[in-house]
Amino acid sequence: MRKILSDILLLTVLITGCALNGNGQDIEANGIFYNIISDTQVAVAPAYYDGANHYEGCIILPERVYCDGVNYEVAAIAPRAFWQSRVTQVQIPNSITMIGDAAFADAEELTDITLPLGLTAVSRYMLAGTAISNLVLPEGVTVISHSAFEDCSNLHTIFLPASLRAIGDRAFAYCSGLKEIYSDAAIPPRLTGFPFEGCEDISVMLADEMTTNRYIDDGNWGDENLFSLWIDEGLAVIPDMEQEPAGDNWTALALENGFAYRIYGPDGYLAAITAANRYFLPIGAQSSDYFVVPTTLLYDDEDLQLVATTEPAAIEDIQEDEPKNELLITGIDGTIHIGGDTHGMWTFIYDVYGNLWYERPAVNNSISLPGQRIYIVKVGDTVRKLFLN
Repeated sequence: MRKILSDILLLTVLITGCALNGNGQDIEANGIFYNIISDTQVAVAPAYYDGANHYEGCIILPERVYCDGVNYEVAAIAPRAFWQSRVTQVQIPNSITMIGDAAFADAEELTDITLPLGLTAVSRYMLAGTAISNLVLPEGVTVISHSAFEDCSNLHTIFLPASLRAIGDRAFAYCSGLKEIYSDAAIPPRLTGFPFEGCEDISVMLADEMTTNRYIDDGNWGDENLFSLWIDEGLAVIPDMEQEPAGDNWTALALENGFAYRIYGPDGYLAAITAANRYFLPIGAQSSDYFVVPTTLLYDDEDLQLVATTEPAAIEDIQEDEPKNELLITGIDGTIHIGGDTHGMWTFIYDVYGNLWYERPAVNNSISLPGQRIYIVKVGDTVRKLFLN
């Protein structure tokens, strides 16, 4: 497996140690600063002192922080909290419902972010000047504010939810790499000013012919010099997912770039929707399986559902070393497919109880097994855990 980045700042869901801070913030816990905004809630604050914002690397924000006898909910990210910082990846918990203006602006090394499910608005300059390449906005977001993604020249694909109603002036100005918009909004979002100034040749994927006609009839979305409108026909290729160790308390899902994914928890609840390259799962006292469904927002491909585990024994089988050979292991319609060079390797397939179902040299790379089961597939040094429908 690919080695996980060494500069990850991994935070547990509940932070148990803290200190009162003297740099203008109320609390410091595990390198993250907070301001108290109510008797029970805090907001993530800037780590700005000595003339610089000191946040860096990959940050997983916690849902709660315990300090001075109070178990605070982390409910917001303050304006400019990560402004001009050196963060590279940020995962935001669903306890956060508000992200302030310019919260991540000019964080030039930020390539990936997972937004919380309860977010209702993208604030002004929120991710302007960052290096994000793919982003999904969760259902519930109604507005993208002024200059929210301005100068994100690496932004290639964005997924817009059905709830979106308006896009503000310069929201995507000079996003020169923006080539794909997947819009689940049946009514064309209102465009104010010049949201796409400096952009060109953007393909907009829509749900059906009726929706496409609405966009064609809209004075802005119907601009053939800027937009090409298409009806989405589902995923064109099969995405892949790898699972990587990330310290003692986390496991990382390395997701195929360019797709969005719905991640469902063991009880079937929606834990996240993300287009980040990595998503981190906590390893708790009890093992759990998470189900990862590729999506375009317009179309969820449950036939390509992937399974991730927080079972410590299974995670131990996942090696940190770079593999000599990349293999693609997928399960569709009762058949496990193995793609790549398997010469000289053996295939072992186990169920979650450790029972061996298949053991042979890796010659037959399409293996039929009973469906509706979870299997652990080991081919050479490559290990995958998947749900076979």
